[in-house]
Amino acid sequence: MDEFLPADFDCSMAVRQEIIRKLKALEAVADELPVYIIHDVRHFSVMYMCPRGLQLLGISLEDVRRLGSAYYTRFFNPDDVAFYLPKFMELLQNPDPPKWFSFFQQVTTGKGNGFEWYLSASRPFVFDEEGKPILSLTFALQLDPNHHLAEKAERLMEENLLLKNNYQRFASLTKREKELLQYIALGQKTAEISGRIHISEKTMHTHRRNIKRKIGAKTHYDIIKFAQAFNMV
Repeated sequence: MDEFLPADFDCSMAVRQEIIRKLKALEAVADELPVYIIHDVRHFSVMYMCPRGLQLLGISLEDVRRLGSAYYTRFFNPDDVAFYLPKFMELLQNPDPPKWFSFFQQVTTGKGNGFEWYLSASRPFVFDEEGKPILSLTFALQLDPNHHLAEKAERLMEENLLLKNNYQRFASLTKREKELLQYIALGQKTAEISGRIHISEKTMHTHRRNIKRKIGAKTHYDIIKFAQAFNMV
């Protein structure tokens, strides 16, 4: 194994030389860059990680390579991974993948600390002779926990998880119920909504009860969070 690639890394000599050349260029300016990670996109295992990233995780390059897919369960929030990794893998299959794919992720360090928020961006890094990506490059920038972006990331991930877990509930709503859900989430009163859509208040109460049952809402706050997750308010 050389400094950058394991000896059994499956690629041609020309591709190997390109990978080493690119990694050396990154290493030359590593002190000026965020943490960076190189993944083998064929199975999304870590092929290389900069020394600062390894130090933060408290692991050696050899050990992080041996982890394979267990790397994600050991250091990352699984709900985050389940959201962004399939999206990035899908984008890599496009004939013309986007230059960068950005996402928030929660990472825990090797010091036994809790999760910390990172803003990360990934892109194809090296292609094989057929033009298919075999490596991706990810930059990971830690967010100040007191910065508004960290709070926004927390809220976005909560909404994404709610959306994922409640899609069937949303699909069960009729067109009229979705319309009424939006009005309810905006704080409009029963009488106000009834007058707007020309139904009795008794009918509106029935709609409200059915909507809460269908989406599993206990409080008005639950209704607001549900509506926000599906971009209704």
